[in-house]
Amino acid sequence: MLTFVLLVLIGYLIGSIPSSYLSMRVFTGKDIRTMGTGNATVTAVLMHGGKRPALAAFLAEIAKAGICVLIAYIMVGEIWASLVILVAAVFGCSFSLWLRGGGGQGITIAMSGLVLVNVLAVLIMAAWYILPLVVTRRHVLSNRLFRLSVPVVLWLWYTSWEYALAGCLLVAPSFIKELRAGDDVVEARKADGVG
Repeated sequence: MLTFVLLVLIGYLIGSIPSSYLSMRVFTGKDIRTMGTGNATVTAVLMHGGKRPALAAFLAEIAKAGICVLIAYIMVGEIWASLVILVAAVFGCSFSLWLRGGGGQGITIAMSGLVLVNVLAVLIMAAWYILPLVVTRRHVLSNRLFRLSVPVVLWLWYTSWEYALAGCLLVAPSFIKELRAGDDVVEARKADGVG
């Protein structure tokens, strides 16, 4: 039980480091929370700050996921521990201590971490974004289908409801943020005419 609590605390603290917010501040001097949806996501940084700050934020999110998975591997060495720390990191990213409950959606951390845990499962999840996007050209629909596929793929891959629950928790903050504020790409297009 102590290991579980430590994984949650460590994951939350690592995830709560506001990479997108910091990247936007360093590169442009602007507060990403005042633009578009108000979410501090890598996509929002790309839409409102450009490629360089977005790349820096993206790499920082990947690094946070890698650190979390490495810590879980060192502490426990089992997949469940990696999922626990990743879920905590996603919630830390989405409801950051440093941004007074604000933050991103945690999808970059979730997917980067899952790639380190099981790259084939993530490729199946990615197909749930790519195929609908190719057919319908609708980002929002494809994004939702992709996020809905996460718990299903984890459940089918590991044949365990606990992994499905972890998948639900990995994507729950992104659905909550989307319901509250909308989709970053759609909002950026409305506000700035971004293509």
